[in-house]
Amino acid sequence: MQFRVSDQPGSPLQEAERELIARCQSGDAQAFAPLLRPHLDALLALAQRHCRDPHWAEDLVQETLVRAYRGLASFRAEAALRTWLFRILVRLAAEPERWRRGRNAEPLGDHDVPDHLDAGSEASAIGRELQDRIDEAMERLTARQRTALHLRAVEGLDYAAIGSVLGCTDTAARMHVLEARRKVMARLREHLDP
Repeated sequence: MQFRVSDQPGSPLQEAERELIARCQSGDAQAFAPLLRPHLDALLALAQRHCRDPHWAEDLVQETLVRAYRGLASFRAEAALRTWLFRILVRLAAEPERWRRGRNAEPLGDHDVPDHLDAGSEASAIGRELQDRIDEAMERLTARQRTALHLRAVEGLDYAAIGSVLGCTDTAARMHVLEARRKVMARLREHLDP
């Protein structure tokens, strides 16, 4: 299993997270926000890969947080907290009709995803064009492939963690990532070849 720096056993971040989980599980509701705050951007990025509408992506993250709050008492830390949160989000994204009932499409807040590219330069225009092509190629993937590739390329998760999120073996997770990369590269070549 590959660990990222923050996931290494005994790291200060992991110890702080364990302490916050213990506080939440003992009934300290004030510990929930600092526990989940470091994971919000990653959850939103994954939700945006599942939802074309940014408002639904925000709703998906909100529903994930609600489910996490309700289920944290039974969280056994068999997987990393981030992996557990991703698993909740992916399951909810697979069944949107169950959690969208009765909701409107209005955003829950003024959380705006910033555009990190400089809008005025030629390089940023090329960067935006490439990002648009990558997004278009990602949309053509199956939900499992899109999720697997996002978790590997953006979040840096190893195949065991991706398999845990998707509910499949490490080998199957690896195959989803490889097939997704192949499809994205083939789609990009269509746009890049003269």
